[in-house]
Amino acid sequence: MPKDSHAPLKNIPIKIRTTNSARVAFGDVVYGPGGTCGPRVQADYQLVIIVTGSAHIAVDGEERALAAGQVGLFLPGKREHFAFAPDRRTHHTWCALHPSLVPAEVAEACRRAAPVLPVARRFEQLIELGLALPLTAATQAHALIDALGLAALQAYLFTDTRQERRDTDEPDALRRALAWIGASGHEAVDLPALARAAGVSPAQLVKLFKRHLGTTPLRYVWEARTRRGVQLLRETGLTVGEVAHRCGFQTPFHFSRWCRELHGLPPRALRAQAWGRIPIAGRAAPVHISRQPATSPP
Repeated sequence: MPKDSHAPLKNIPIKIRTTNSARVAFGDVVYGPGGTCGPRVQADYQLVIIVTGSAHIAVDGEERALAAGQVGLFLPGKREHFAFAPDRRTHHTWCALHPSLVPAEVAEACRRAAPVLPVARRFEQLIELGLALPLTAATQAHALIDALGLAALQAYLFTDTRQERRDTDEPDALRRALAWIGASGHEAVDLPALARAAGVSPAQLVKLFKRHLGTTPLRYVWEARTRRGVQLLRETGLTVGEVAHRCGFQTPFHFSRWCRELHGLPPRALRAQAWGRIPIAGRAAPVHISRQPATSPP
């Protein structure tokens, strides 16, 4: 037997694992040095993630490079040719979605999206979830595979949207303030405290919120806490008082004022509406409450 009989062939993957349904495929493969794929006409929406190594891809004659830690989006109907690193192995994973699974608005977003992005942790986890499904999932849980594939594609588009926001020079102070609001949803808050968390003066923080979000810092806080409170009303059995306390409202009445401001209904009526229940006699009924154009609740 020739001594090189076990050497990897140039264009044959060394290792491969896949999970697939009729419309979605997840795959994981290692190519030897100098491996290639194509030329081919792409049939799907495909996400290709480079784990180690690299790839140069010609897409309709235009060159595209993918390095380790990056993911590329490839669209149906494009002619492609992949050339992997010539001097080392290239490990990459992928997710391919048949066009029939992709809604029109998502397809349009794909056409506008950046062709290459850094791999976000959440996106990476979705790919690993797809690859971790057993082979029986193809017949027993094909809807789950489809959902994971579409979620991976939308996670890519979400990462692209976040990148666009960074490219518009969204200030670090604003991001710090939003991170504090998201992580400290139950703590007492006032403008000076929020400004300290953001690292700017209160006046500067007000300018940033109005310029980038079209609102004031404290109104943003109470709207975010109200959204969280309404979610808890709909999805848990916590009392209105418990919901108000966990979402940082001073009193249940304070929470109720914001529910009326944003939804036109008090908390118990919102829960009754969500649960399909008739409100108990003596409690607020889910009727329309006229909203005054006056000042918003504090």
